[in-house]
Amino acid sequence: MQRRSRGINTGLILLLSQIFHVGINNIPPVTLATLALNIWFFLNPQKPLYSSCLSVEKCYQQKDWQRLLLSPLHHADDWHLYFNMASMLWKGINLERRLGSRWFAYVITAFSVLTGVVYLLLQFAVAEFMDEPD
Repeated sequence: MQRRSRGINTGLILLLSQIFHVGINNIPPVTLATLALNIWFFLNPQKPLYSSCLSVEKCYQQKDWQRLLLSPLHHADDWHLYFNMASMLWKGINLERRLGSRWFAYVITAFSVLTGVVYLLLQFAVAEFMDEPD
């Protein structure tokens, strides 16, 4: 699975428009860093998209645990990035102001990894239940 290229990344342009509409000075630091990190990984992926997707076979059996860290940061295309980060922008502003930057950073980090772990556990459980090792 490779990222679709359309020439102009309309989703990325809309995301940058949203960020500048809100104002960079009005976005708390952890939310801004999370947005920047996700945009950077979108523009400069560390691995091909297929090599960062979660699967029990790749993570557990082949010990490719790096996927747990990369999968929350990789987006299939510019619209995937836009919808996730536009949501993150609005939720991040409210939650970071409410929780504080340190606690919000902890929540983002913990739940990014835990979401992948739960996904892998569910994938493993369904495979066992269905008697389908693939």
